[in-house]
Amino acid sequence: MPQTYVLKLGGSIISPDPECLFDFPFAKKLKNILGEFIQKGDKFFITVGGGHLMRKYRDLAMANGLTDQTDLHWIGATVNVLNAEVVRVSMQEFADAGVYKYEDYYDDKAIKISKGIKVGGGGRPGHSGDVDSILAGKKLKATTIISLKNVDAVYTADPKLFPDATPLEKITWKEYLDIIGNPTEHTPGANYPIDPIASHLAMENGLKFIVIAGRDLENFKKVLLGEKFVGTVVEG
Repeated sequence: MPQTYVLKLGGSIISPDPECLFDFPFAKKLKNILGEFIQKGDKFFITVGGGHLMRKYRDLAMANGLTDQTDLHWIGATVNVLNAEVVRVSMQEFADAGVYKYEDYYDDKAIKISKGIKVGGGGRPGHSGDVDSILAGKKLKATTIISLKNVDAVYTADPKLFPDATPLEKITWKEYLDIIGNPTEHTPGANYPIDPIASHLAMENGLKFIVIAGRDLENFKKVLLGEKFVGTVVEG
């Protein structure tokens, strides 16, 4: 039976560093994998993050005296929209015209996916694209968000700071929030596996996140096929 999937494509995957503001070869590889499933009738909503490009604009703004958090969030959301447009164009064989953005996530209109892929950028300030993916998922009646990140799982602690941290296969939302220190706000450019605002929203709505390494597309394919994969399931 055909499925509709919601993907959160981490900005650090699509815009990884100063030498690669947008990774077109990766986008092509991802498109080819999605195409295999689209040909079977599956559809995909992809919410795109900001990555290095967003951080570049944020840092430039802050270096020139901009400190208002709402303004910084608007910059981030708009860069997400730009990245979404480039993803859409790079996948135009399967992608619908136009990107989902800003107030689209909050209106009462249903999301229609005609060709196989609908791409979304940033919504309102105050959170990351994780929240936007949840809002899109609710419209599509999806129960799971597949998050392609620059980490291969959620760990017991930040592995960059704690070398003995170990990956977790399955945890609850409460356990996840305890690991990241129970923050109540999302700072623009903060690099959580799942942002805290989205975590609370997912917990309240009974949604599940699957966190996997975004560049391991064979592992991503296993998720779509319902096979055993490397990553973390956060739910409950």
